[in-house]
Amino acid sequence: MKRTLLLLTFSLCGIASSLAQWQFGFGAVGLGPVDRFDSSVYKPGSGMFFNLTTKSFLPQNQPFELRFGAYFDRLNAGKETFDVALADPINEEGEVAFKNYNVGQHFITRFGYKANDRVTFFTDAIVGHRKFVSQTVTGVKGSSEEYEDDVQKVHTHRTFRYGVGAGMRIGLKPAFGFEIRADYTRGNQATYFDMNSIEETATSFEYESETWPHTDLFVLGVALNWKLFKVEQDHSSIERTAPNNYYSPSPTYRRPPSRTNSTPRREKKKVTPTKDIRKKEEKKEEEKINW
Repeated sequence: MKRTLLLLTFSLCGIASSLAQWQFGFGAVGLGPVDRFDSSVYKPGSGMFFNLTTKSFLPQNQPFELRFGAYFDRLNAGKETFDVALADPINEEGEVAFKNYNVGQHFITRFGYKANDRVTFFTDAIVGHRKFVSQTVTGVKGSSEEYEDDVQKVHTHRTFRYGVGAGMRIGLKPAFGFEIRADYTRGNQATYFDMNSIEETATSFEYESETWPHTDLFVLGVALNWKLFKVEQDHSSIERTAPNNYYSPSPTYRRPPSRTNSTPRREKKKVTPTKDIRKKEEKKEEEKINW
């Protein structure tokens, strides 16, 4: 799926470089769980996003626009970090982090209205999916050339999304501006860490998870925005720079082979913490005593 999305992104960028008035945006976003999802323990967060929209399919002499595009983001939604002793390497300080994050891939249909030469208001119809991930990362504090982090994905859920968005684009220059946007999308069930329940015991780090039937999100973003123009070739400059018929042969020589000392890549080791990471055992209800 990741390869397909990358190929789609690169192909859209290649097409955009040859068409006029495509738009590309890149910026920061903040998220908040809403509606029934707001009652859960999923925390608000922030992240980055970018979008790419086609040129308008309506005539340019009218103030309305109709564009199609794609919208991608990555949003962090809670992190708890603890110091932990390491059995390997024993002489380094270690840490373990519990993380919730999600990644969204959406397709949008954008309806715009150009209020003037600089300001355009728009609304988006959104459909796509979002992957919710909960993982633990255990590693050496700072960085290590010999040891790599041990990443364990505990929960991974893909949710179908649909929703609406609205915003405005403000042009600062003919090909550059910024946009402010907000969207609300509805999604189905996901499971994730309860960041408020993580506890450290003498032998382990224990966590609890929560499953919620709806994952509705409100996302607010601010982005820089560029218009992509078609590059037209100047034929007059080609005529002026046409080569003459004079040919000056250059002396030929053989380059000596270069010697490079290639060293094999050394694989990093995984760290070994002194404490386990495990889910809390469910508490059994106390048996009632019948007198």
